[in-house]
Amino acid sequence: MPTQALVLRFRLELQRSEPLIWREIEVPGDATFWDLHVAIQDAMGWLDYHLHRFTIPHPRTKQERVFGIHNLSQDCDDPPSWASQVASMFTLRNDTARYEYDFGDNWQHTVRLVDVLRRDFTARYPRCVGGARACPPEDCGGMYRFAEILRDLADDTLDEDLRTWLPQGYDPARFDPAAVRFSDPARRLAYSWYGNADAGDDPFGE
Repeated sequence: MPTQALVLRFRLELQRSEPLIWREIEVPGDATFWDLHVAIQDAMGWLDYHLHRFTIPHPRTKQERVFGIHNLSQDCDDPPSWASQVASMFTLRNDTARYEYDFGDNWQHTVRLVDVLRRDFTARYPRCVGGARACPPEDCGGMYRFAEILRDLADDTLDEDLRTWLPQGYDPARFDPAAVRFSDPARRLAYSWYGNADAGDDPFGE
């Protein structure tokens, strides 16, 4: 069956999060690694401020392949990996990749292909079909610092400056899959990589 007639369902888990922060998303079968990156950013709640990379074994050779923006000095000519289709690497027998975001805070995600479905052409993709708990705030210092923030929030001992810095109304226990809005990957690429003014004033809008 042609890849464009399929939908790939992925489960995303933020490693070392306790309680577990996770999402399930569906993307078109012909999605590229750039498309999947943008969908993960939007579903998790990241703001795409930092570098990222996927690492996955090749389905035949089992040698690790890397896709993404992980070295600006080498990748500044639009890396071909961005255009690689996700379905060329993920199969139900080769179902798991590591997705790293923000190499300073070192957010590590497990990305696992959990199902391959027939595409519903009346539905809009990507879409978020499940999940739990809010994403950590961007640039909060990594998982260890995030755990400290959660502890201080629970004890009502969080420093006032840090409380003010948190996103307004931040509730670590709250996540609504229906509230996720997915960006246009082409507009995100034009704005964030090429600085293209034609991308419009709202590069992450729909």
